[in-house]
Order: sequence, then structure tokens, then C-alpha cells
Amino acid sequence: MSQYWGLIPAAGIGQRMGSSVPKQFMKIGDKTLIEWTVHALAQHSQIDGIYVGLADIKANGSWVEEIHPKVLGVFQGGQSRSDTVLNGIRHLMSSNCSQEDWLLVHDSNRPLLTVEEVGHLIESVGNDPNGGIVSLPIFDTLKACEDGRITATLPRDHCFRALTPQMFKLGILQKALDQCASNEIATTDESQAMERLGYRPVLVPGSAMNIKITTPSDFRFAEAILESKQPSQDNQV
Repeated sequence: MSQYWGLIPAAGIGQRMGSSVPKQFMKIGDKTLIEWTVHALAQHSQIDGIYVGLADIKANGSWVEEIHPKVLGVFQGGQSRSDTVLNGIRHLMSSNCSQEDWLLVHDSNRPLLTVEEVGHLIESVGNDPNGGIVSLPIFDTLKACEDGRITATLPRDHCFRALTPQMFKLGILQKALDQCASNEIATTDESQAMERLGYRPVLVPGSAMNIKITTPSDFRFAEAILESKQPSQDNQV
């Protein structure tokens, strides 16, 4: 039977936050952002284990491994997100995980992930080899611009925001990322690499609360939400 592994790439430096501390290690309330995120992903009972990619294992590896019992290990991050995810897949393969196992890649700065989103993703993808991603439709009007001026209004009917987790079979995702790396093609998420191989991942509706923490205002928003639901944060389904 296939297992479900979580992978959190947390090797970034968070330049847009304007802090000397990478944002995944900044505190929201009584926990760091990476702690909130690990707990959010771990809360679903079908997640068998979580692996975290770090830039500095010596400085952060020990305490990250202690965040939650489901954190089974840390691994060396890469120069980019895709490099880190590929390193993580290789780490899992060396730990005797199967190519047929499922990998849920989740951003380290998305602490507001709900257990319902994880469950809906797993159920909706089922055993579809295309995999799937958590997503949201775009309701805002989209504009193209050049030199700070609008050049066109773009159709939004078929546009969605790509969130995480993104869930794919380990072996297929490794092949997709390896091919992009070999051709020096930069990808911003795992779905993009899969699409280049001809796969069509399933779009699974997510929550508008599942925001990516990027700016100080995002931190304040996340803090308010997490404080309101903290007593139930570790409940599993």
C-alpha cells in the first residue's frame, strides 16, 4: 500500500520580509513559522511522516526534528525550491520509500493549512497518476503591464492560484524535476515540472486562509487566525 509523505522545503532566506532571520524561523505567538506549518501538515492521520529541507542543518536540524513526532528527518536544501524538493526526493528514496508512494510538498510559510484541505487533496487525487494541487480560482481582474502601465486586461475564467500542498507520486515527480534540472529550466512549483512531462494535475479547491506568509502584514494576519484556533491545532482526522 502506498504511503503519504510530507516534504517541506525550508531552505529559503525570505528576502522580501526584510529581516535578518529567515521568515520560517520567525515567531508567530509562541511558535516559529516552521513549527506552525509542520503541525498543520502533520495533523492529518494519513500523513505517515514529514521531511524538512534546511539550508543549515548544523544550526537548525536538531530542534526541527523535535517539532513533531511525524518529523522523521531533515535534509540539505538546495539553491532553489526545485533543487530542495529534488534533494528531498533523493533523501526519501535512500530511506527506502517507494516510487509509488505519494509526496505532499508544502510551503514552509503556509501555516494556515487546514486538515480538511489535506484530506480533500488525498481523496480527490485518489490514485490518479497526474497528481493534484490545492488551488483557488482567481476573482480579481487581471492586468498585463509594461513599464508600470497597463497593456491589456487578461481573461480570468480559466485562471487559478496554485497553493500547496502539491501531491505527486515520488518516482514521477523525481523524473519531472530531473528533466527540468538537466535542461536548466527553472520551475516555481512541482506542478509546472509535471506539466512539462505532459501530466495534467487535478485542481483541488482550497481555503482562502491558506495564504503564503511573505510580508509583515501577512504575519499579523496569520497571528490573529492562529491565536483564534490554537486549542484545536493538533487535532487529527
